[in-house]
Amino acid sequence: MKYPLDGHRNVEVATTYNQKYYDQIGRRMVESFVKHWPKHIQLHVYWQEAEPEIIEDNIVYHELYAVQPQLKRWVDEHTDREYHGWREDRGKFVWKNDGVKFSHKVFAQTHRIKNSTADILLYSDADTLYHAEPDLDYLSEICPADSLCTFFDRPKFRDETGFYMHNPQHPKAEQWADRLEEIYLSGEVWTYEKDRAADQYTMAFGRQSFLDCKQMDLMKYHEGMDLKDPVPTSPLSNFLQHLKGDKKTS
Repeated sequence: MKYPLDGHRNVEVATTYNQKYYDQIGRRMVESFVKHWPKHIQLHVYWQEAEPEIIEDNIVYHELYAVQPQLKRWVDEHTDREYHGWREDRGKFVWKNDGVKFSHKVFAQTHRIKNSTADILLYSDADTLYHAEPDLDYLSEICPADSLCTFFDRPKFRDETGFYMHNPQHPKAEQWADRLEEIYLSGEVWTYEKDRAADQYTMAFGRQSFLDCKQMDLMKYHEGMDLKDPVPTSPLSNFLQHLKGDKKTS
């Protein structure tokens, strides 16, 4: 295992956004990364529509549909409103059931898992703002070398997918990435009748295929977490803020 000059395990960060989300918050996310993260750590940005305009040596841009063409084909095949969160039983669109929307963050992560040379991959939603230098010792602590992934598995709500960590060097890392993609490409995501929230549940269901692997659940690792929105009550809040709802534009 190779370590950088500061003695920490190698870390990469990834995020994804489209033009609308970039204009709303994504640009600020990238700017906050540039301001606070060490220059030897790269941010991999998987973009749609919003062509790169913040150019730094440690920011690497990937056009999401270009590097994940199977995602583009799948999105083009699922244009009906039922795939975009329409709930016939409720007579309205429900954002958390929008499987097409949330597929993008999954395929950004799976591409990075399969192509990363880092020891730790931190995924941060584009509505994440960094406000201090990251605690690299803490990130190494919560993503051990023998663990497949790190997450908050919330009671009732399941995984907080605005934050996720992966171990790209784990022996089953590529299988983990393949499984997450399979959930969408096979249509499995549409079969979740009881737990229909595509965002929270697909990652959690994917993890069930890897129960033989160590997984780091931060809801169990830390005490006193907010059961619905745990990030602000975790040590992560010392250097990042995950914006939600009205906070995105405040």
